[in-house]
Amino acid sequence: MKSILVGVAIAIAMTGAAAAADDAQQEAQPERKICRTEKMTGSLTRRTRICLTEAQWRELNSRTQRGVQEMQSSAGGGTNPAQNPAQSPAAMGAQ
Repeated sequence: MKSILVGVAIAIAMTGAAAAADDAQQEAQPERKICRTEKMTGSLTRRTRICLTEAQWRELNSRTQRGVQEMQSSAGGGTNPAQNPAQSPAAMGAQ
């Protein structure tokens, strides 16, 4: 009976050690690169290949989205009549 319990305990310990070794190996591996081919602005044939990690692509996309949102909000002068009709120029002139 004791040998069975010892055998089970060893099997559990080995499984935990193997899982920890797998986790350590995955963390040690560098993040893989993702390459994309993008067209150059103003050219029908010229393309550029860009290789970044997944985290770098996420950061680039979030920066791009923030920049677009900033341009859109500043282009409207800060007010959008469709979002708040009470602040539209027509409504202000009617008062």
